[in-house]
Amino acid sequence: NEVQQSPQDLTVQEGEFITINCSYSVGLTSLQWLQQHPGGGIVSLFTLSSEKKKNGRLTATINLQEKHSSLHITASQPRDSAIYICAVGHSAPQAPGAHT
Repeated sequence: NEVQQSPQDLTVQEGEFITINCSYSVGLTSLQWLQQHPGGGIVSLFTLSSEKKKNGRLTATINLQEKHSSLHITASQPRDSAIYICAVGHSAPQAPGAHT
């Protein structure tokens, strides 16, 4: 796969620190972390190209050399229960696309 995410399933206690990892093997133009609550739409949390970003309890990092990104959630809350998706935009001979 061009994009791999781990862990695929995660159960934590309220207040814990969470890390979700994403590795990719394509030429990156941008990387998005998305969130989908059960029965809800998909929301973009972060769009990264080269820098670390923070929004409240959420932080996203990216390492272009290692082709790796992480999403960190501090002091997890029940409302953090959701599907998290790493989507990579890439430059390729074919039409660019996002992969989860």
